[in-house]
Amino acid sequence: MVATTLTPARALRQPRRLDLRAMVGLLLMFAAVGGAIVAWTAAENTRPIVVAVRDLPSGAIVGTDDFTVRRVRVDDSIYAAAIPGSELSNLVGRQLAEPVHADQVLVQAQLSPRAAVPPGQIVVTVPLRPDNAVGGRLHPGDVVQVLATTNAGKDTSRTSVILQQSTVYDVGREDQPGVVSTSNGQPENAGAGATWAALIVTPDQAVQLANARWNGDLDIALVPSQG
Repeated sequence: MVATTLTPARALRQPRRLDLRAMVGLLLMFAAVGGAIVAWTAAENTRPIVVAVRDLPSGAIVGTDDFTVRRVRVDDSIYAAAIPGSELSNLVGRQLAEPVHADQVLVQAQLSPRAAVPPGQIVVTVPLRPDNAVGGRLHPGDVVQVLATTNAGKDTSRTSVILQQSTVYDVGREDQPGVVSTSNGQPENAGAGATWAALIVTPDQAVQLANARWNGDLDIALVPSQG
């Protein structure tokens, strides 16, 4: 066995002490890491949805600064009803069917299915039949072209374009009793049975359209939307 000699220097050596500054630094580091983990977890549980920036009345036309995207924690049912953040740019120009309040989550039901009427334009109605309006399968927001034929069935008949392009504001339909539903619960002939269409036109186009309606036959053609 080796004996250790106890010298005066060893006898007077002070015991080691913990460095308080090092301990505080470690505690701050752990707190920062923990906070980052909590923030990351919270962000992972949120979803981007559209929220109103200001109060807007029913019928208002959505502008570029009326809504914003915020990440919030919502359940699946609320998220399904809300407008996802990716759809924000598509809201500009849409019309509100209900009032909206600042900081309120925007839901699908608050958007009107009808196209907004721009300033200086009006809405006129034309009658429809399945054989002159895309089988009656028109919907609000569709873009159509209106043709007029005079002296139909005669050698002197003439067809011309009355409206090069117009947006459907609304559509009236007959009740369809007894239609068979498909597997997704929608009627098999959903969209059929339209009896009139309201079109957004200028005042001059409204006069031309009325004159063509009462002096000939109208046909409604569905055309690609130009945005």
